[in-house]
Amino acid sequence: MTLNNRKFLELPQRQKNFAKTKLALLNALLDEFETKNLSSIKIRDLCLKAEVSEPTFYNYFNSKQHIVLYFIQIWSIEMNVLADSFKKAGTSTIDTIKNIFLKSAKDISSCPRIMLEILSFLAHDTELPVHEISDAEKWLHFKEVDAVETLEGKGMDSFLPTLIGEAVLNGELDKDTDQGILFIMLSSLFLGTSLLLLKKDPEMYVPAFEAELDFIFKKAGYEK
Repeated sequence: MTLNNRKFLELPQRQKNFAKTKLALLNALLDEFETKNLSSIKIRDLCLKAEVSEPTFYNYFNSKQHIVLYFIQIWSIEMNVLADSFKKAGTSTIDTIKNIFLKSAKDISSCPRIMLEILSFLAHDTELPVHEISDAEKWLHFKEVDAVETLEGKGMDSFLPTLIGEAVLNGELDKDTDQGILFIMLSSLFLGTSLLLLKKDPEMYVPAFEAELDFIFKKAGYEK
C-alpha cells in the first residue's frame, strides 16, 4: 500500500466519500467525451455513471462546465508531477517544457473533444468558482506521488512560469529573456495550435507542436 493510500484511508469517511464522488463525476464526464460533445452530455447520465442522485451532483459542481474547470486543475497538477519526474531524471528544463507540451498534445489527440470544450470554455470567459482541491482528492487521484498535497492546480500558472524562470537562471535561455512574454507565447501556442489543427488537420497536431516549440526556444537563445 502506498503512503498516499494510507493517508487517504486514515481520513474521516465523509472526506473520503466527498473525494471519491467528485473524481467519479470527473471520470464520468471524460468517459462521455469519448463519444459526445459537452452539449450532448446529460447530467443525469453523469450521475448514473458516478452512482449519485442529480440533486447530489450540485453539491459538487454548478454545471458540466464546472467539471471542465476541475479537469484543467487536475491536469495542471499532473503537469507539475511530470515536470518533477523529468527533472529527477536529469532532463534539461527546456526539454522538460517540451516533453510536457508534447505529452499533452499526444493525450489530446487521442480525445480531442475535451480540448475543444476547454477552448469554448475559455472563449466564453465563463465565471465559475475555482475548486479547492482537497488533500483527499490528491491522495486518491495521485496514489504514487510523494508530497502531492503541496502541488497546486491553477492551470499553466502552476508550473510554466517556474520552469521558464529556471531555464533563465541555469543559462538555457538568454538572461534578458522576457519571461512574461515567453509565457504568453507558449500558452498561445498550446491553445492556438489546438484551435487551428484539432479539427482541420489532426495528423499535423503533434508535429506542429514540436516544430513550434523548437522555433520559439531557438529564438529565445536555446541551443542543444
